[in-house]
Amino acid sequence: MAILKDCSSKPDCEVELNIKLVNDQSVKFHVDFRYGPAFPEVNTEILCLKRDFLKMLDDLQHIDNIHLSMLDFHDPGLCIYNIPEYGTYHVPGYGLFQIPEQERQENEPRYRLIFVLDAGEKNHFSATECGPALCIIVKMEQIKEFVESLKMEVSHIRGKN
Repeated sequence: MAILKDCSSKPDCEVELNIKLVNDQSVKFHVDFRYGPAFPEVNTEILCLKRDFLKMLDDLQHIDNIHLSMLDFHDPGLCIYNIPEYGTYHVPGYGLFQIPEQERQENEPRYRLIFVLDAGEKNHFSATECGPALCIIVKMEQIKEFVESLKMEVSHIRGKN
């Protein structure tokens, strides 16, 4: 089990991945989105190719805070979007905006991750990359701990089979 929590002073939002089954070709895992007491929990199970799962974990560790990123499996089920903190944004009525270089160097980088469960895949067996989502802001240290925990769990469960 690996949990990635929002890095705010009072985190309510978190995503949990719990590996259920690992074999040579695939990984089955349970996903929980938690939003604190104000909203209901959302969860599902996803079965995907093992190589795609591990690639997504590796890619997650290499996102940056300047470029928009979309991480997904070739098998549908879960997409992760990284909205860059320091990218260039279009603000309606004002135009393009980017945080000045000096401010970027003063602050520890944070990453706005949006996890999306594929409702089309679950409801109609057709990938849509649309469905319930959870947005959290995290630091790279949290991402690395999350990824390492999942990789260890995959190795541990694989070793039991």
